[in-house]
Amino acid sequence: FSRFLFLVYCGAFGALGAATLFQLTVLKNNIQALPYLFTDFQEFLNRFSFGLVFYGGMFGIFVGFMVYSQYFKEDTRDWVRTSVASIPLFHFFGRLGCTVGGCCFGKVVEFQDTGKPLIKGFSVYNARIGAYCIPIQPIEAAGLLVIFIILLVYTIKQKNKKEYYRTMGLYFILYGILRFVVEFFRGDLIRGIWGPFSTSQWISLILLPIGIYCLACPAKKSIFEKWFNGAQYRKSDNTKNATKNEAGKAEAETNEDGAEGAAKNTKEPAENNGGDNEV
Repeated sequence: FSRFLFLVYCGAFGALGAATLFQLTVLKNNIQALPYLFTDFQEFLNRFSFGLVFYGGMFGIFVGFMVYSQYFKEDTRDWVRTSVASIPLFHFFGRLGCTVGGCCFGKVVEFQDTGKPLIKGFSVYNARIGAYCIPIQPIEAAGLLVIFIILLVYTIKQKNKKEYYRTMGLYFILYGILRFVVEFFRGDLIRGIWGPFSTSQWISLILLPIGIYCLACPAKKSIFEKWFNGAQYRKSDNTKNATKNEAGKAEAETNEDGAEGAAKNTKEPAENNGGDNEV
C-alpha cells in the first residue's frame, strides 16, 4: 500500500506541476482572456489556453517524492533510484500522443509554388495547423526510448550500490541535452521564448549542472539525502522520545528519593520527641 500511495503522490504532484508551468508560460495571454469570463464564456474558452508542460510534471514528480518522504518519514531513496528510468518511457508514449494530436509540432517547412515541401521525406503534414512540419515529436520519442534503455541498464548495474542519485543525475544530463537540441526544431511558440532560448532550453541548462552534481557527489553527502530519506527524521524523533522518557524517568526517581528522604527526616524528630517524653 505504501508503494501505491507513493505513486499517487508522485502522480498528483506531477499533474499539478505540469499544469502550473504551462499556465506560467501563457500567463500573459490568459490574463487578457479573463475579461471574457463573465461576458462571453465561449470567447473566453477560445482565448484561454489549457495544457501541460513536461518539465513542470517532472519537477512535480520529484516534489512528490520529497513530500511523501518527509510527511510519512519514509526512506524513498531506492524508490527514486528505480523509478527514474520509467520517466522517459512514459514520456516516450506521451510524445507519440503528441504526434497523433498534432501538438508540440516541429518548424514549418518552406514551400515551393507547387505547394510541396522543399525537404521531401523529412516532413509530415500537420492537419492542426495545415502545413508540413519537421516530425520532431517522433524524433524526440526515439531519443527518449534510447534514454530509457540506457537508464534501465545503468539501474540494473547500480542495483547493489547505495549511490541512489546517480541514475537521476544521468537522466538529467541525457534528457537535458536531448531537449536543448530538439527545441531548436520546434515550431510551436506557445511554450514561451525568453531571449535566445525557449523556456525548456533554459530549464535544460539548469538540469545539466544538477545532473553532474548527482553523478559526482556521494549519496551520503548529497543535499538530496535530506529530501528523500525521511526515515532519518523518524530515527531522530525516536531518539528524542527515548531521551525524553529517560529524563522523565530519572526525574521521577529523583522526586521519589526526595519524598522518601523528607519522610524519613520527619519521622526521626518525632521519635526523638517521643523518647524525651518517656524520660
